Amino acid sequence: MMSSEDMRDSEFAKNIPTSWRGIVAGYFGGPGAAHVWAKDTEWGRFRKNKKLPIWVAGFSHQDGLTEAGQAVESLYFLGATKGCFVALDMETQVDKTYVDAFTGVMAYAGFPCFVYGSASTVFSNPQGAGYWVADYRGIGPFMYQPPAGKLVRATQYADPAGGSGGNWDSSSVKFWTKTRGKWWV
Repeated sequence: MMSSEDMRDSEFAKNIPTSWRGIVAGYFGGPGAAHVWAKDTEWGRFRKNKKLPIWVAGFSHQDGLTEAGQAVESLYFLGATKGCFVALDMETQVDKTYVDAFTGVMAYAGFPCFVYGSASTVFSNPQGAGYWVADYRGIGPFMYQPPAGKLVRATQYADPAGGSGGNWDSSSVKFWTKTRGKWWV
């Protein structure tokens, strides 16, 4: 099956046109978040879209349990659907203890958590509910082929610097995850 642009994410919601009907991902918190999307003015722009809230880990991981508690509180404040997917943005960081604690609490609270990061490092972290892999090969929409025993849910294949044409990052999402997974709507 051919991959397509299924999801867009950006630091600022205004960078993604409201005409976009695919999945929208944005920051809902975390010590590494440069900008957290506001409930009404940014998340509210995409009321009918499937949404993926992203928690951005800091560079000095303090406590995955505490941060996950803060994340759950933030999701309830936003009105996110219990059981919806969320993402933990690790970029190039590897911290098995932090990721296990964070994704464990999120799963217990009913929010399956994808672990996001660069293809060169993300698989060194526990997978939570799967991986969202960043890999900018310049080959357009594709799904990253993971090592044995690893589940890739999405592949970020283009960013603004890489020529996606907008001020957003573009990702492909596995068909079953996209169509049957539980998203915040």
